Amino acid sequence: MSNTTHAKRDTIVPATIFLALYTIWAILVSSGNQIIHKFDQAVIGIICNTNPANIKFATTFTNLGNTSVIVLETIILFIILVIFKKYAYAFFTAGTMIAANGYNWVIKHAIARHRPYVHHLVAAHGYSFPSGHSVGSATLFGILIVLTILMVKNRAGKTILCIIWACFPLLIGYTRIFTHVHYPSDVLGGFLEGITFVLIGYSILYHYYLKE
Repeated sequence: MSNTTHAKRDTIVPATIFLALYTIWAILVSSGNQIIHKFDQAVIGIICNTNPANIKFATTFTNLGNTSVIVLETIILFIILVIFKKYAYAFFTAGTMIAANGYNWVIKHAIARHRPYVHHLVAAHGYSFPSGHSVGSATLFGILIVLTILMVKNRAGKTILCIIWACFPLLIGYTRIFTHVHYPSDVLGGFLEGITFVLIGYSILYHYYLKE
């Protein structure tokens, strides 16, 4: 890892755009709009099947997005950053994760959307929108993408790591739909929320640390 280079730009504009998209999506979901219903049915028709290999993969891989796993990974990342004396990055990580998941708890209970009324392939509790697995994984791996861009000097290594980090939330989101515990709109909403908080967190990091 190399010393941090100056950030090229603030992310408040894309953060605002993602926040607007997330807000519109949440309103559509909470109002039971037909757009959401058609979107869910179309994606479910593409993703879900009864292939035993797919079922095994989905029911196993989905555990990587469990709250306990995400919290443990966040703590480990925080400790590593502190050990390397990257204190600003450590608090960026912790603050962004706490804000995203705390807000997700609030919005889940505000919208109170029930999970799909079908047999669940894995245990799931609480309300459906947004998907907590999607929010947690999008936020954590979004943070890892930011840290990789800031701290890894080798361009090829940086690109490979960013692709790997991006694959994790996408696969976790896929498993939540495949196992019937979330609607596709829950997963997309979780991604939009997680990305929004990462962009807001980075904007704060940029103004209070990187710009200096």
